Amino acid sequence: MIEDRPAMRAGDGFCTFLTDVPFMNVAYDCPHCDQIVRQDFSADTTEMRCPHCDHAWSVPPTAVVDGRIQQCLICPSQELYVRKDFSQRIGVTIIVIGLAASCIPWFYSMWYTTYGILFGTAIIDALMYHFTGNLLQCYRCHSQYREMDGLDEHGGFDLEVHEKHRQQTIRLAEAERAQRLHQAAADTAAPASESQDG
Repeated sequence: MIEDRPAMRAGDGFCTFLTDVPFMNVAYDCPHCDQIVRQDFSADTTEMRCPHCDHAWSVPPTAVVDGRIQQCLICPSQELYVRKDFSQRIGVTIIVIGLAASCIPWFYSMWYTTYGILFGTAIIDALMYHFTGNLLQCYRCHSQYREMDGLDEHGGFDLEVHEKHRQQTIRLAEAERAQRLHQAAADTAAPASESQDG
């Protein structure tokens, strides 16, 4: 998943353009090879193609209307949410470092220094969060959309919708596993029946 991975280089992917003016940047896991791809998207883009496996798919004509995204370009989901373009891992790392650093003055009973480190760490984390821009993310495939207008038309994170997609992913994975086991059992039974017939 691309959720907390660092930003990729601008040239890591490509699209079929009829114009050279991109208005959106898309980061996603290729549905065919699972490689991370980051591509620019223009108003006239009709096809997206993975630079790793060359898998291509058409962009639905209703996916982007008047420069505003209506559904995910990677999967057919229309459930998208706005979140900060800020890695949760970085935020947690800052807090953990601040907590670890505050333990030293705490051990020596230097209370003001301890609280100063904790508050300073919290302020740094809050400032980084505040000055970071937003992105649009798909609940289903976790694709991320940056540098676009109309983010306010989409709501924030909804735990109920997230859980619905998480459970659906688990059920699909279990169904695929059961199908593979069934196929393996059928493949094993076929040679045995042939040898009995012989």
